[in-house]
Amino acid sequence: MYIWHMGKYLLFLIGFLVLSSCENDKVPIIQNVTCQLKDTVSYAQDIAPILTANCFPCHQYPGSGGINLDNYTNSKSIALSGQLVQSIIHDPNYVTMPPPPQKELDSCQIKDIKQWVAQGCLDN
Repeated sequence: MYIWHMGKYLLFLIGFLVLSSCENDKVPIIQNVTCQLKDTVSYAQDIAPILTANCFPCHQYPGSGGINLDNYTNSKSIALSGQLVQSIIHDPNYVTMPPPPQKELDSCQIKDIKQWVAQGCLDN
């Protein structure tokens, strides 16, 4: 009788652990913060500071993986190719940037980069 009760509790515990684990726990969650919408995103004022703070440690000339984001021309080229946005939104077909365990870009930074790309990656 005692073994039957122990088996029942063990089965309950295993079931609880299986059901409480979630595959989505392994997916990075992009932080949601309140963003101030802009009509035009400025490379100099909005995008360059994001790249400087988050990308320059690895992607200055010559740039890790051959990706150099330390100037407007190179940043524009990578952005227009789609590689910049796909990497920062963690598209599984691209290398995740910034790589773990580094802090991800917040949702406002991602929105600014997406808007900059949608506006044609202007040098403004």
